[in-house]
Amino acid sequence: MDLVSRLLQQRHALYRGLLAVEVLALVGLRGLQQAPRLVSVVYLVISAVAVLTDSPLLRKNRLDPSATQAMPSALGRRVQRVLLRRQRLVSFWIVALAVELLWQAALEFNPSLALQLSVLHLVVWLSLMLVVLWSLVKALAEEPVFNGDLLMGAAAGYLLVGFTGGIVLNSLLVLDPAAFNLPAHGHSLPDGIGHAPAMLGAAFASLTTIDSPVLKSGSLTSLTASVGITIVGQLYVAILIAGVLGKPRVLGNQKAVDTPSKPAAAPEAEHPQVSRAAGQIRMRRPRR
Repeated sequence: MDLVSRLLQQRHALYRGLLAVEVLALVGLRGLQQAPRLVSVVYLVISAVAVLTDSPLLRKNRLDPSATQAMPSALGRRVQRVLLRRQRLVSFWIVALAVELLWQAALEFNPSLALQLSVLHLVVWLSLMLVVLWSLVKALAEEPVFNGDLLMGAAAGYLLVGFTGGIVLNSLLVLDPAAFNLPAHGHSLPDGIGHAPAMLGAAFASLTTIDSPVLKSGSLTSLTASVGITIVGQLYVAILIAGVLGKPRVLGNQKAVDTPSKPAAAPEAEHPQVSRAAGQIRMRRPRR
């Protein structure tokens, strides 16, 4: 089962890396207002961490597919599906990268083309982020125990919903600018780029069920997007709670989990006084 252990280690590295990048992006959101072009870079980096950390592009992730032959048939087929999904996800990310670069260039030089590409931009990025999110939820559901790695993965998935909402609102801003209350951003950039930090902040406001002044209350476009982000976030939390509550907890030494066949000592065995008192109770006979 060495292959399965390596897959679990890579999965936990994905949790930690994704959460670290997302937290850094949120902490630097104020600075992104001074350089709004970097918002698209943030989206690419977050999706790249989710894709590359769990892909065969990294040398440490290049697992030997022949190792599945020594496994039971059901487990071997499952591992092969994981390896195939990794390869497809890399191709999906490359397509999203190409669409993002083309969309950014169109915003600068051909706004009418950017308006048409916004639908493709929305569909490709939304599909990629939802695939990554669904893969993360499935990975969390397959975790054997409730531990710190699972918590980091759960937090990373919740933040991923917010960043996905930022991409959606950014595309909708180009498609329907009248759906948003936005002041001048103060940059010589198109609104789809200059207001990207504000869209990301509005997405996290919707995720936490807080009304954002950026979203126009009377617009069906902004209302639908805000409700969609809120529903996905709440549904993610509900599914996560349902999956986490049924997992065993790791208490004490981790070795106790690795060697379940060894019987655990009784609580009184750790304290001699309690052990002697328990022995006297066992030896005392009831009076007739």
